[in-house]
Order: sequence, then C-alpha cells, then structure tokens
Amino acid sequence: MSVVYRIQLLTLVTFLLAGSPAMAGDMASDLPASLADRLRAITEVNLVDMDKQARDSIQIARRQLNEVLQAQPVQSDKLAAAYGELGGLYQAHLVFPAAEDCFHNALQLAPDEFRWAYYGAYLADTDGRTRQALERYQHARTLKPGYKALTLRLGNVLLDLNELERAQAEFEQVVNATGLESAALYGLGQIALLQRDYDTAIDAFTQALTYDPAASSIHYPLAQALRATQRNDEAKAQLAMLGDQQPTFRDPQIESLEALKVGSRIHFLQAMKAIKRQDYAAASKAFAEGVDMEPDNVLARISYARTLYLTGDKSGARQALEAALALQPDNSLGLFLLGVLTEEQGDADKAADYYRRAIHNTPDHAGAHFYLANQYYRQGKLRPAVQHYASSIDGEVGYLAAYLPYISTLILSDAPVATLKSVLETATRQFPENPVFQAMQIMLLAASRDTAIQDPEAALTSAQQLNDRFRIPPHQELLALAYAATGNYEQAAAIQEELLSYAQQHMPAEADRVARTLFYYQEGELPPLDDLIDRSALQAPPFSASATLRDYPTARPY
Repeated sequence: MSVVYRIQLLTLVTFLLAGSPAMAGDMASDLPASLADRLRAITEVNLVDMDKQARDSIQIARRQLNEVLQAQPVQSDKLAAAYGELGGLYQAHLVFPAAEDCFHNALQLAPDEFRWAYYGAYLADTDGRTRQALERYQHARTLKPGYKALTLRLGNVLLDLNELERAQAEFEQVVNATGLESAALYGLGQIALLQRDYDTAIDAFTQALTYDPAASSIHYPLAQALRATQRNDEAKAQLAMLGDQQPTFRDPQIESLEALKVGSRIHFLQAMKAIKRQDYAAASKAFAEGVDMEPDNVLARISYARTLYLTGDKSGARQALEAALALQPDNSLGLFLLGVLTEEQGDADKAADYYRRAIHNTPDHAGAHFYLANQYYRQGKLRPAVQHYASSIDGEVGYLAAYLPYISTLILSDAPVATLKSVLETATRQFPENPVFQAMQIMLLAASRDTAIQDPEAALTSAQQLNDRFRIPPHQELLALAYAATGNYEQAAAIQEELLSYAQQHMPAEADRVARTLFYYQEGELPPLDDLIDRSALQAPPFSASATLRDYPTARPY
C-alpha cells in the first residue's frame, strides 16, 4: 500500500480515533525495553505552528505507530511501515530530526525496504549532509538498481562533492531516460563548464532548455559558457532570461513523499526560505497560496503584504495590510507597517495616527515610537521626539537606529549634561564596535563645563584606545582634545598643527574650524563644547519604507 493511500485512509478514520480513549503514554517516545536497544525514541514535536490539516495527519500517523507498538507480538513489517509513514510526514513538513529517527527505525526493522532507504538518502541530501547522502543513495541502489531517478540524484551529489568523472558516468546513464533528460544534461553541462570545455557545455545547456524551457536557472551557466567563447551578445540575452527554476525530473518515489505536504504551513515555510535568499516574488507567491488555505491567518497576511511591497506591488501590499487589520484591528505590527506605507505616500498626519494606534495597543512598540519620533524631529518638536526615541529604545534594547537621533535631539534640546552622559555610556556599552558613541563620550568627558561630568583622564584613555583601533583625523582631533583637557596643551597643539596641515591639503572646508581649535590650545584653553559638536550635522534620519518593510523584526511571521 502506498504512503499516500495509507495516510489518506488514516485521515478517513480520524473520527474513530478522536472518539477513542486516550492512550496511556506515548510508546513512540518511551520505547519498551525489548526495542530500546536498536530503535530510537521519537520525541514528540511541538506542532503548534502547523495548520490543523498537517497537525492532524501527523497525530493520526503517530497514533497508528503507537497502536502497532502496543500490539503483541510486535510485527516488524507493520512497525517499519508505521515508522516510515510517520517519517514521510515529518520530512514533508520539514521536521527533519524526527524524520531522520523514523527512517532509521524503519530500516532497522526492514533493512531491505527501498522506500525507507531512499527517503533517508533524500533527507540527508535535502539537509545538506552530502557525504552521508552519497553513502545512503549507494545503499538504496543495491536494493533497487534499476531506479533511474536515483542515478540522477547520485550524479548531483557526486557533482556537489566535485567528483566529476564519477558524476559524469552517472549522468550519462540517464541522459536519454524519458523525463530525466534535462536534469542529466544540466549536470553534464556543469561538468563541462568546470572543465572549461565551453562548446560541450553550451551544447548540453541548450539541449537541457529544449527539454525543459521553464528551467530558467540554466540560463546563467549557459551565459557563462557563451561569454567564455566571446559570444557576449548571446550571453546577455541568456542573462535576461535568468530565473531560479531548476530542471524538473520524474521521481515517482519522491513525488509520493511530496504529496504528503498538506495545509498552509508548508507554503509559509517555503515563503520564509525564499525570503532568506531574497527571492521576494517566490515568497509572495508562497504566502498567497498559504493565505488562500488559511484566510484568517493575520500574521501571514502581514508577511504577504511585506513581500508584495518588496516586489514593487505597493497597492497590493496596502490591500493585504488592510485585509489583515479588518480581521484583527488591534494588530500593532499591521498598524505600524500601514503607517509606514501611508507616510511614504505623503500623508504624515494619517501615518502618525496609525503609529499612535500601534502604541496604544502595544505601548513598547519600538518601530512606531521611532517613526513618530522622527516626525517630531523633522517638525522641530524636540521634547516629544526625545520621549519617543527613549520609548523606542526601551521597547527594543539594542535598537541602534534610534540612538543616534536620540542623542542628537538631546543635544539640540539642551538636555541636562548628566542625561546625555548616561545615554552615551549606555550606547557605548551596547555598541562597542561603533566609534561614534565613544567619540561623543570623549568630547563630553573632556570639554564639559560641568565638573561632575568632567573626567579628563578617562577621556585621554578612551581617545588613545580609539586611535589604536582607528587612526584617522577625527580621532586624532579627539586625542588632541583629551590631552588639552588633562592640561597638556603643548601635546594637544602639536597634534592639532599636524591636523591643520592635513586639512589645508585634503579638507580645505574644515581648515578654519581646525585652526580655531588650535588657537585655543595655543592660548592654554579648552574650546567650548558647542564648537566641537557640529549641530548642522544633527539631522533626523532619512525616511526609508523599503528598509523597514524588509528588515523590521517580527516574533512570528505566520
């Protein structure tokens, strides 16, 4: 009986199992002593993120496994099938560790069963364990030597391991096999390209596209081979058709496994994988398929909106966000992102309303506070800007983007020096790799008129450390300031004179400012702190909807 048919049959009897008394314990995770020496316990997996259909399928298969384990005597063939079928479901839904243990058990019980050997090899291949996949495919071949799709997969693994002669031999065995031609030719083309046999590579890739015109990933290596033979115009034409679709091929055994993918979760997982490789079109398509199956999933709709925006469909992104908020009007992430889209379209007041609604529902929402603070900053309303930047940082400790404008608004609003000092200390501790905060802290410790804040020796130590890390003119200037703060005006002036000579040659716009500071040192005085801080450079951060739609974190994307 096929895996697909058996799972469908199990699904039909869900109501019988659901009405049965609960089993005493889970023998799959707590094996009887008679089996514990050769089988692995299958730890129960948290299925809370799966949709109901997928969750039910796995739970039913696990119950079936427990029933077989409880039967006396245990029948090895039935137990192997139960493990294998549960493993197939785990693998189809990307729960790889549990699938690995299930296939191990199935093979312990039925070592000559091709399905479990092949699925275990495919799992290792999918999971990036290439050497292990090779060994497992070779074992599976001993059980079913004539299975041609295995030969193709074996060729791909050998190619990944750079064993080109062996890979070529495998591909050549199936290059004329119906349904496998394009993938085999693609493999042979890659080998020829690596061996710089460009004419053979061009021929193989061209034939592969004839068999599978939708395999758009082939256009890139074909373009490489064409460029290597100086056929540049043809290479450009190939690059224009580049996509990410690999050659497809018939593999009935894996098709049965893929058929176990049920429910929306598998689409959402595929979408997240596409996002990681920045293929937002594929991510958008996968999210759309998942949302069609689970229309009430608000988080998935929001993620769908983000991918739509990143593909350039801003109108579709707004519609998706509005649909999410129609289902859950108090969703703070949806309100925040809709505010960002609205501000991008030029309606700052309406955007601010969305930000405030997000904050009302989630008082520590870092993004909404940050964008609202930016609006106040641009309007010159420094006091509320300071408050919202502080709240943004409180909402997400380590929010680097908020610290620089927060410090700027503190300076511009003439906030107490003690407050500025405290914020700089926190920023320096949070971001030790960022020299900006350390530089501002040195200025404050060296040049503040507040004796409670001044610490010239600490300023000098910090300036020396900064120069050891990055010896550049701005840091040299800080070192001069720190020497002056400790009373060593002679050393300060010497450094500043060198900086003036450099500025006159390379940065003439800075020469007058550097010369004014040198004059203070020559007179045995510290320059005013306001002369050191360039207030004209203290600007609100530029608005960027795309960066936020792409990068703003979310605890659960679906």
